[in-house]
Amino acid sequence: MELLPLDKLGAREITPGTIQFGVFFPWVSATNGNRVFVKVIHEQDQFLRAIQPISFELTQSTDPTYGDYWSIQVNIPSQTPPPNSSWGQPGTYIYRYEIHNPNVGILDWIVYPFAREFGVGKLSAFTLGFQDHPWSANEAT
Repeated sequence: MELLPLDKLGAREITPGTIQFGVFFPWVSATNGNRVFVKVIHEQDQFLRAIQPISFELTQSTDPTYGDYWSIQVNIPSQTPPPNSSWGQPGTYIYRYEIHNPNVGILDWIVYPFAREFGVGKLSAFTLGFQDHPWSANEAT
């Protein structure tokens, strides 16, 4: 059994401000009419009714080992922020995946087990501008 390619999964900042999202959804194919979106919001905005998450449509490809792979790169600061939001600022952002299936409808709130961070509840998260903790010499041993 091959291990999952963790470098392709979850949300990770690949360059300052650019987040790569990747997820395997076996048997969820664009050829069957499916569409996959990631909905992203700054953690400070998540409970404000006037500020909704920004939705991005992922592109489907086929991995030779694992099948249907969906991904997108999003440059967070280049997006138009909702008025009065924290969008584009460093900090924690939460996200969830949403599948649009022509037979079932919209499947929202998909919890992602390969998230590297988690926000309130079961929401997946990432930190824009993450800075690794500088360990002191005493802590590093």
